[in-house]
Amino acid sequence: MNEPDDNPSFLIMIGLVALIVAVVILVFFGIGYLFGRAFL
Repeated sequence: MNEPDDNPSFLIMIGLVALIVAVVILVFFGIGYLFGRAFL
């Protein structure tokens, strides 16, 4: 379990999760922006 090979994949997984979270936030921000433009 303490092999050095586990570290890069763990960092890649963290980066992938962070990227997905950032994309989701941008998508919701874009949807909110479009709704604001449509209704205000």
